[in-house]
Amino acid sequence: MQTDRELFQQIEQKNSQALELLYDRYEKSIYVVLTRMVPDEQHVQLTLKQIFHDIWKNPSRHSSIHGYLISAVKRTKSTRQPVS
Repeated sequence: MQTDRELFQQIEQKNSQALELLYDRYEKSIYVVLTRMVPDEQHVQLTLKQIFHDIWKNPSRHSSIHGYLISAVKRTKSTRQPVS
């Protein structure tokens, strides 16, 4: 099993399978966290999508998936709008 760090390194090289593996690993747990922090299902889905979009576009921005989650939730709460 590949570590998150290895997957992020592969995503930097635009390996879409690495992003899929990361998504499969974290989608359910991130979804649960978001349902407790984001006002409605539409916002949850948009924020979840945005997290993985951000990872694909800039995989070196944060050192772990948790940084992307925190960043997305802060954006959502500060704007009270879905992250899109």
